[in-house]
Amino acid sequence: MERPQGDIIIIGAGVAGLLLAQHLQKSNIPFRIFERDADLTTRGVGWGLTLHWSLPALRDLLPDDLFRRLPEVYVDRVAVERAEATRFPFYDLSTGELKAATPPAPESQRIRVARDRFRQLLASGINIQWAKAATNIESRDDKDGATVHFADGTSSSGKLIVACDGGKSRVRKALFPNRETYKIPIRVMGARVEYTPDEIQPIKKLDPVFLQGTASKNDTYVYFSILDAPGNNTPGNNGTYIGQVIISWPIRDGFFGRESGVPFPKTNKGGIELIKTFASTWAEPFRSLAASISPETEIKYLELYDWVPPRVPQDTGNVALVGDAFHPMSMYRGEGANHAILDVLDFVHIVLPHVDVSTQSGDGDTQSLHTAIEKYAETVTARARPAVLASRQACLDAHDWPSISGESPLLSRRAMQLDFDDSAFD
Repeated sequence: MERPQGDIIIIGAGVAGLLLAQHLQKSNIPFRIFERDADLTTRGVGWGLTLHWSLPALRDLLPDDLFRRLPEVYVDRVAVERAEATRFPFYDLSTGELKAATPPAPESQRIRVARDRFRQLLASGINIQWAKAATNIESRDDKDGATVHFADGTSSSGKLIVACDGGKSRVRKALFPNRETYKIPIRVMGARVEYTPDEIQPIKKLDPVFLQGTASKNDTYVYFSILDAPGNNTPGNNGTYIGQVIISWPIRDGFFGRESGVPFPKTNKGGIELIKTFASTWAEPFRSLAASISPETEIKYLELYDWVPPRVPQDTGNVALVGDAFHPMSMYRGEGANHAILDVLDFVHIVLPHVDVSTQSGDGDTQSLHTAIEKYAETVTARARPAVLASRQACLDAHDWPSISGESPLLSRRAMQLDFDDSAFD
């Protein structure tokens, strides 16, 4: 076991962990960051992310040079330069009718980035220790702080552990062993698809980078997002657009005329066939969007879940949860990354002033640090707990056509602080 040190241990090199690392490095505060994957490419291309109300926080946290480089990670840099702002249109897939759209917003207020390239940008100059999967933690009310144990048999101790290890956080499970994730009764599958500039035009006429919709006749749902474009000059791009096609449907008996509902296909071929079966009921151009998926396309399947932070946070010792590790939510409001960024800012403002990293074993006021971590958890819970539940409801509404209205969280305004009734939850 390493000798206890006074620095901060970050578990997880996702958006939240890397953003915190960048701020600590900018502030000359010692830290170590561990990631279970072998490198940045292990998880593939990933999602597109919409950043809006978190942009001021992102500016505060990042070094100025990295913030200025954000255009490098836009999903379509040329579209932004042309002021082609997305309106996130929502369509009835069955008829092709536009049902809702947001007001356009300038680049200073809303951007859409590719998660993989955003993460690469955030990793600039950060010394990440790879292939370090956390298996257990120890937090003590003494000067030794906290220790994390890894699957390879090693351990590392520091003043404080900041868990940024994602929606299936092992650290959260260790801290809350009796509080399980909630499985949302929706099945999701998706594909990364290449399109020529001509093939993508029917979609780009509807919106420059993103659209979504539900079929009024059968409750299937789709969203389409551009992840990369020729004008980005991304290495390896051969002049095509990279699109992300996500299709989801409710888990319920009788759905799509099948007595026991529609399960995940057992083969990749079966996945493509199911997508095209759903799409055969849609209007154009949505039908062709799915029909153009080639037989070689890899289909990925996703089980949806969330975790609602307890209304009254518990004492977690010298451990703080950040981002998806604290409040995993469905993607149907597109706010998970925004909350993760705000978590980091709240941590920096509330907890960091109480972390004494000036000594090897940390001789600071332990009670003051614990109080700060509890205050941080209360602050994040007040903001993120309603967001988790609103995102869950948005997900359910997306697959129940009669529930979709301007009041539904699926279409209502995105905001840092939500007024959402959570009285039905503990």
